[in-house]
Amino acid sequence: MKAALYCGLLLALATALLLWRIGTPVDSSQCTDVAPGPLTGFIRQYFNDRQGADWRDDGSALGILEDPEAQVFVRHPEQYYCEALNLLQAPQRTQTEKVHATALMLSLPIDYYLDLMDRSHQLYQRGAMDRPVLSLVLLPRGTALNYWWLPQWRSRFQRDAPGIFTEAHIKDILSGEHWFDYPGRGY
Repeated sequence: MKAALYCGLLLALATALLLWRIGTPVDSSQCTDVAPGPLTGFIRQYFNDRQGADWRDDGSALGILEDPEAQVFVRHPEQYYCEALNLLQAPQRTQTEKVHATALMLSLPIDYYLDLMDRSHQLYQRGAMDRPVLSLVLLPRGTALNYWWLPQWRSRFQRDAPGIFTEAHIKDILSGEHWFDYPGRGY
């Protein structure tokens, strides 16, 4: 009887520790003054190839993902995270370039993704990021699609979703219905 109680207590403690670790965002404070690299070059080239067309002209914010070269960034987005953050906060970058950078970061590991949500919140508050860019970060796709239940993700979503999504859409996402609409699709 005592053994079962101790095992249950140990299991509960291990679960709490795991959830705490999963919900700890990465520290992106070291991401200041990162020189433009391959991500910035790719986004610039993609933008120039479309003669500076707005991202809505692709039909979707995720149109960039159809480019085979984009898969290099999608497979290992954490390697380009600091570069993406610098692009997102750069005032000389267009909102279309910021949408493209965000789309390439949707598969970040959850600790990076939570930090992306925090940084996007700050950028939106400062006016450095438009509503469509923030909504792309908030809408569960990629990593966020699999962590809609995580308290750390939910608190960030609830902080920013009002004013971005309708009340019905927020309810749909927080209830898990959004996930059941397309589990495993990722985007």
